[in-house]
Amino acid sequence: MTVTKHVDLLAYKENLKLIGELVSPAKLMAVIKADAYGHGLIEIAQAAEEFGVDSLGVLDIETGLKIRKAGVKTPAFAWLHSPESNFTAAVKAGIELSVSSLAELKRISIVQGRAKVHLKIDTGLSRNGCRPEDWYELVSEARAIEDSGSIDLVAIWSHLSGTSQQDDETAIGKFEDAHRIAVELGFKGYRHIASSPAAFNLPKSRYELVRIGVSAFGTSPVEGKPASDLGLKIPMRLTAEVLAPEVISIGFLHGYFSQLAGKAQVSIAGKLYPVNKIGPLASSIGPGDYNPGDEVLILGTEPDLAPTAEDLCELVSTVTDELFTGLKPNLTSYSG
Repeated sequence: MTVTKHVDLLAYKENLKLIGELVSPAKLMAVIKADAYGHGLIEIAQAAEEFGVDSLGVLDIETGLKIRKAGVKTPAFAWLHSPESNFTAAVKAGIELSVSSLAELKRISIVQGRAKVHLKIDTGLSRNGCRPEDWYELVSEARAIEDSGSIDLVAIWSHLSGTSQQDDETAIGKFEDAHRIAVELGFKGYRHIASSPAAFNLPKSRYELVRIGVSAFGTSPVEGKPASDLGLKIPMRLTAEVLAPEVISIGFLHGYFSQLAGKAQVSIAGKLYPVNKIGPLASSIGPGDYNPGDEVLILGTEPDLAPTAEDLCELVSTVTDELFTGLKPNLTSYSG
C-alpha cells in the first residue's frame, strides 16, 4: 500500500533559474518553509545551494538550524520568532533575523556575536511588523546598536497582501516612506517586500531582493495562467498502486482531499479513470484494464494525463500550498 512522492530537483533548479532571470538584477531568496512546501527541507535546501541562490528563507530559527546541521551554508533568514526563540543559536549559526520591535532588538543585541538584522515595517497587512508610528524609534535604536558593534543592520522588509494591485501599491508607498526614514538615520542596507505574486506581477516591488516560495515548485502566481504558460516546471509527481479491482492505495489520511471524490481523475498506463470515493487509506476508481500492483499516477507534470497539483486544487477551490504540505506519502524519492 505505497504512496510515493517523486521530486525532480533539476526541475526545481530550472525554475529558480527562470525566476532569477526574470527578476534580475534583484537577488533571489528561495523560501523553504513548511518542509520546503512538502518537497523535503534538506534536499531542497541543498539543491538551492547547488544552484547558487543568494539566500534561503527558513521562516523560523529551528528550520535554519536543521539546514545548518545538514551542512547547508547559504545565508538563511528567519522571521517568525517567539519569546522562547533561541537567538543565541541562530547568531552562532549565521542565521539572519527579522526584528519588528524594540524588545526583539534588545534580546538579539545582547547575544554573543554580531547578528545580521532585517527590520520589518508593517505596511498594512498587520503581519508581525513594526507600526509606522514606532518605526523612527526602532530604526534609531538599531542604528545606535549597529554603531556599537553588536549587530549589522542589513535590510528592511515587509509583506504585501496580494489582494489587489491598488492595495500593493499603497503598501509599497508606505514601505518607501519607511525606507526614506531609515536612510536619513544612516541605513545602508537593501530592501525586500516582494514574494512570488509581486515578483511576477509588480516589477517595481522587486527592489534588491525577492522572496520566491511556492512558485519555484511549479505553482503559477499569475491569476488565469497555469505554471506551464510561465515556463515553470512541476517538480513533484505523486504515485500510488492498484490494490484490487477498482481500488487504489491512497486516501484522505495521505492528504488526498476527500472533496475530490467524483471530481478527480487518475492515470494508469496512459488512461484516465474517475475517482469515485476517497476513504482513509484507499480510494475507489472506475473499472478498466489494469491489475493489482500497477502504478497509479495521482499528480502529474506536463505532459502527463494525470492532473497537476494546480488542476486538483482548482477542483476544490484551495491552493497548492495546502495540498503539498498536507501530503503524507509512505516514500519520497529524488532525482536530478
